[in-house]
Amino acid sequence: MKKWTLSLFSLFLVVSVVLGLVAQSATLLPVINQSFLFGLFLLIFGCLVLVLRSGFFTAFVRGFQQLKDMFFRKPRVLDNDLFAVHDPSYQRKKEAILQKGTSLLLTSGLGMILFSLVLTCFYYV
Repeated sequence: MKKWTLSLFSLFLVVSVVLGLVAQSATLLPVINQSFLFGLFLLIFGCLVLVLRSGFFTAFVRGFQQLKDMFFRKPRVLDNDLFAVHDPSYQRKKEAILQKGTSLLLTSGLGMILFSLVLTCFYYV
């Protein structure tokens, strides 16, 4: 694991322990529910981005692209080399941002769920 993921998990753990020791049990329940739900949304969105980045739907997209090309004619202007340029530096930057964003979403989602689980332990004790 990367250094920042461990520090983020430890931050969630420390904050949840401190909040569990300081707050009363009646005020913990809404925080537990909201943090679990928010962590679940982050985790689902991170998994969705991970599946999209893995290329799982590439075959479906290519099939629909072929259907579109079969029914709709493409203008000749778009066949020009200026419209078909793929910048490799842009692709590298985009991939790096997507990779960091995906790992941040997954780590934050797991951290929020860990936060709610630790607070749940304090709620029932």
